[in-house]
Amino acid sequence: MARQAPSHIGSTAPQQAKYASALFSKFCSDIKAMEGTAPLLDLGPSTTRNVMYWLRRNHPVSAFDIMVHEMTDQISLDYEDCAFGGVLAWTVLSHLGPGQARQLMREIGRVLRPRGCLFAVFDGDGRRIPGAQRYQIIDAKNLEFEPIEGRGTARAVLTREVETLFQPFRETRIMVMRHGSREVLGKQP
Repeated sequence: MARQAPSHIGSTAPQQAKYASALFSKFCSDIKAMEGTAPLLDLGPSTTRNVMYWLRRNHPVSAFDIMVHEMTDQISLDYEDCAFGGVLAWTVLSHLGPGQARQLMREIGRVLRPRGCLFAVFDGDGRRIPGAQRYQIIDAKNLEFEPIEGRGTARAVLTREVETLFQPFRETRIMVMRHGSREVLGKQP
C-alpha cells in the first residue's frame, strides 16, 4: 500500500510534502505517446522508487547522479547521441555553476531524441524550503519532496537563466511551485 504523506505546502520548512505537478503529468503523457518504449535518463538525486515507476511501465531507465561524481570543468554524459526519449533532471541544474549548467544542458540536448522531452526541477531559493530536496514520483500527476543531506545549498537560479538554459528547445513551459521550486518542461525540435 502506498504511503500518503500529508501536504505541508505553504508551511515554512516541511519534512516532506506531496503536491500535484501539471508539468510532470504532461511529461508522462508525452512519454506514453511516443512510439515504442522510450528509454529514459534519470539525472540527479533520484530514488529506486522513481526508477521502478518507469520500469513498471516498460521504459528502460539509466540513472546517473552527476553530483556524486567528481566535478570537473567539462561535463559530458557517456551516452550516444539521441539515445533517450526523455530526461528527468531532479534539482541537479540548481547545484551546478552557470557554466556547468549550460554544458549539462548541451549534453542533455545531444542525448535526447528529436521531439524528446526534458522535465527539470530547480530547488527553491532557500527562503521557503531550506537546503536541497529529493523528489519522488507518487504517480503520473503527483510528486513528493523531502530534505536530502550532504548536497549543499542550491544556488538561486533566476527565471531568466532558466529561459536561457532552455532556449534550444522547441517548446518550454515553466511553473513556480508554491513551495518555491521551479519545474520546467522542454521539448526538442
